[in-house]
Amino acid sequence: MKRKESTTISQSMKRKTVYILILGFALAVGWGTIVTDEQLRERLGSNLYIIGFSITGCFLLMLAGYIWDQTLVKALRSLHDTTSSIQTDEIPSTGDESDSDEIIGLARKIEHMARSLQHVEASYKGIVEDQPDLICRYKNDGKITFVNGAYARALNRKRNDLVGADFPYFVPGAAIADEPYTFESEMTFDDGRRLWIRWTQRAIKDDKRNTSEYQAVGHDITERKEAEAALLRAKDAAEAADRAKSEFLAIVSHELRTPINAIIGFSKMLSSTTLNLDQREQVEMINSSGLALEKIIADILNLSKIESGKIDIERAPFSIRLCVQDVCALFAPRARSLALALDSKVDPGVPEIVNSDEPRIRQILTNLIGNALKFTERGGVSIEVSCARGEPIEPGSPRRVARLFFAVKDTGIGIAADKLDHLFLPFSQVDTSSTRRRGGTGLGLIISKRLCELMGGTISVESRAGEGSTFRFSILTDFDEA
Repeated sequence: MKRKESTTISQSMKRKTVYILILGFALAVGWGTIVTDEQLRERLGSNLYIIGFSITGCFLLMLAGYIWDQTLVKALRSLHDTTSSIQTDEIPSTGDESDSDEIIGLARKIEHMARSLQHVEASYKGIVEDQPDLICRYKNDGKITFVNGAYARALNRKRNDLVGADFPYFVPGAAIADEPYTFESEMTFDDGRRLWIRWTQRAIKDDKRNTSEYQAVGHDITERKEAEAALLRAKDAAEAADRAKSEFLAIVSHELRTPINAIIGFSKMLSSTTLNLDQREQVEMINSSGLALEKIIADILNLSKIESGKIDIERAPFSIRLCVQDVCALFAPRARSLALALDSKVDPGVPEIVNSDEPRIRQILTNLIGNALKFTERGGVSIEVSCARGEPIEPGSPRRVARLFFAVKDTGIGIAADKLDHLFLPFSQVDTSSTRRRGGTGLGLIISKRLCELMGGTISVESRAGEGSTFRFSILTDFDEA
């Protein structure tokens, strides 16, 4: 179709060019005859000038018309190319020969393009009007040029009243970049409603990348904001309840220590008196039960302090080798009574003196070694310590950062794979049956985990049922390099 119309325009221009050339040739011949024929000039007399000016004027008028026609054809071709580049439906042909004229065909195409643009504009407006979001456009000075139905309904005003008004959240220069500018605000409407709107502003640029106007789309996020507020209130309430629980446990633990100490003290006094075999056994049971209860209360108190944030990690120099040896010496009699081996190994790369909280490290080792001996029936328990040295704390300073790695290995009964995730939970135990042989509250590991985290480390376990377990933990410390 496009090629046919272009051919028609070319043929028409050729015909017009031929007509103009013939007419120009005829005028030139007539003017030449007048100039060369002296008798004709005499007969014409003064009329010669009139005829000459007429012929010259006709020639110039013809030339101007030809140039104008060429300019008009170029403009028509440019407009034809522009309209042809737009995808429109095929224009129906009437079969009339007059439609082959380029101007009439172009006019028909422009009319059809205008109808297509009206259809596209109607579709665009339909899409915008169906949106529940608030949509508006405004100029560089913040004056609104367009609002959709949702925006007008939200403000309970007519569109004509909103056009020309100021956009309430216009920020000069906020959306001049290619990326959109997004923010959240709370809107209060005339009917008393308060809604949270998430606005996305975008600059609308022309072909020269100049900002012609802005577009803002507001999405109602009131439900999300209310859910976040409810979640925050629930979090605050849970934290308050957790603090109250920790404080209650701390108070109860302190109150229980007095009668427990009395029970342990009187049991020791009774054991030093003259008792028969049955009485001595009963007194020893009272004493061991009191000591076990004292350990439970101490664990509960430690956990409550840790969770309430009332425990501080101290930093003081001490020997990690002596610390490990002292803990092993504490458990040596128990290991011998159980016919178990207990040994330790400190890597030569571990500094002699480190700065950390020695009592807390002893507490972690005590928990882990105690558990290892409790769940080991044959073989033994070993403790390994290694170190990774870091950079100086400050440039030129002899003090360097270090991370200590501890491993407590046993050849005990091991832990099933499905039980490993429950080890570091409060009051969680691998064997929860009423017939379990090994006691404990299940607080030792969670306390150890919290202490490791407070000292900048972690704790983990590797175990298989029947093959033993390995508990590994690390702490962050520093030392003075000699």
